[in-house]
Amino acid sequence: MTAALAAPMTAPALRLTGEGAPVELWLLHVVAGRERQRLAARAWLAAERVRRGEAQAGWIETPKGPAPAAGSRWNSSLSYCGPYILCGLSRLGMPGVDLAAVDGGAGGGEGDIDVARLYCGPAAAARLAACEPAGRADAFARAWSALEARLKAGRRGLEEYTPVRECHLAAARLTSQVRHEGLWASAALCPPENDLRQAG
Repeated sequence: MTAALAAPMTAPALRLTGEGAPVELWLLHVVAGRERQRLAARAWLAAERVRRGEAQAGWIETPKGPAPAAGSRWNSSLSYCGPYILCGLSRLGMPGVDLAAVDGGAGGGEGDIDVARLYCGPAAAARLAACEPAGRADAFARAWSALEARLKAGRRGLEEYTPVRECHLAAARLTSQVRHEGLWASAALCPPENDLRQAG
């Protein structure tokens, strides 16, 4: 018989954006394996939604993470980076969040520019190439985090840059980026599906 994993104790969540932001960002610090981090994130998410007045704070597990149960007013997105978990909450649409470590790229060299060109697009690659070498790793982490947040908000997986992909991501607007202790936290938001259908 395998014992069920208990969610590890976490320090209080650090609010990275103000309450009422389009996507509210919270940072958890959980030194544990990924499965225990997932449990901790879901426990925090449930408690936070109850704190916000949702009697039923359940969700449905999907391949892309927890989706809110029918009737929920809050949508969420999660990102993991080492011992950190970024939690995003929004009532305005579908959020996407991402956390990227400044030291997590290819070291700030030409490799980062090539990766940026392939995934973030030519404009991001040009901005990265214009950076001083000492600031390139920071700029890459910021650009990568923004891309991942937009992809998550648009409910898309990682794919190479194309004009067609950018058309699909047009509704996923970046709402905030915060740098905290060597990490870039980014949030993006897609309007509710009904709004997208009306716009198209």
